[in-house]
Amino acid sequence: MNSYPESPHISLRAYLLFFVITTAQIGVGAASFQRKIYKMVGQDSWVTILIAGLFCHLVVIAMFSFLKKYPGKDLFDIQKEAFGKWLGGVMSFLYVAYLFLIALTILRNYTEIVQTWIFPDMSPGFLAFMVLALTLYGVLGGIRVIVGTGFISILIITLEMLLYYYPLKYADWGYLLPVMNHSPQEFLKGTQEISFSVVGFELLMFVFPFIRDTHKAPRYAHLAILFTTVTYLIFMFTALVYFSGGQLIHTIWPTLTLLKIVEFPFIERVEYITVSLYLIGILPNLMLYVWSASRGIPKMSKLKEKTSLYLVIAILFVIGIFFSSRLEIKQLNEISGRTSIYMAFVYPLLLSMLLFFKRRVSQPRNGGDSR
Repeated sequence: MNSYPESPHISLRAYLLFFVITTAQIGVGAASFQRKIYKMVGQDSWVTILIAGLFCHLVVIAMFSFLKKYPGKDLFDIQKEAFGKWLGGVMSFLYVAYLFLIALTILRNYTEIVQTWIFPDMSPGFLAFMVLALTLYGVLGGIRVIVGTGFISILIITLEMLLYYYPLKYADWGYLLPVMNHSPQEFLKGTQEISFSVVGFELLMFVFPFIRDTHKAPRYAHLAILFTTVTYLIFMFTALVYFSGGQLIHTIWPTLTLLKIVEFPFIERVEYITVSLYLIGILPNLMLYVWSASRGIPKMSKLKEKTSLYLVIAILFVIGIFFSSRLEIKQLNEISGRTSIYMAFVYPLLLSMLLFFKRRVSQPRNGGDSR
């Protein structure tokens, strides 16, 4: 087990990037995204997943365009070098706040799922404490422990998808018709609704310095996004053909509700097992965001990485228990969704363009100096 803090000298093979991105993308948003986009584009919801997946690929291409120009540096280092100490520090602060917001949203959504499905009388503070204790233990183990947890998470998610065979036996494929019956504006709004569910690929900007064979990294990053897109398509198609439109709009967690009809001779309530195993699915997701935020704080202050980690965990716990009602959690999700559009999609694209023009402007000057 690696000690914490750690440096990029602790390297990872490029293929592990597949598990990093997939576990970061397939989190609590996977439980409820169908309802949100169905309100926008109805039976064409699956199209918005394809559009979102395409945007993810484009943003990852932009990320690699500047990450390869700054070997061994993460986003915080790049911002400081490109924009200076003051402006770079401001941008790093904003991104740490974003990472913290997403971690808070993951934490509070999962505790709500556990309260609703398994332990309705259990205190959300106690649930948050247990989840954060596991998160702290994993992050202290280092990036390799987090990636190992991610591998187990993807294995469980893949096996759980086999259970969707049972609701598909009752599918009404007519619910998919008519096809492409919405305007481009409606598709764009639907894509915005799924933004929170597909974010996580932006963590590439913090994990990339740990990748050993960086020339293979783009291959596995795009493969991870493809896997996530296919996974969400399976979740979406199954919900569309099983639920009627009215049912889907009023189902808060369609992905979990679909498993209520699954029964085995040795276990009747399969969804209880699913919700319990769901913890393994969201843990590496939460770990990655906490790990990234705790590595950013020392680059803006004099705090050590381990101290900043404890600080992030403590603040997450304190703030998390204040979100007690369904309405407050819904508002938190909406804020996270809107913020993720700018921080995970728009900002990396703008940063890649700014860095590109900065290099183009500085190259002639450097060339003149060399002569």
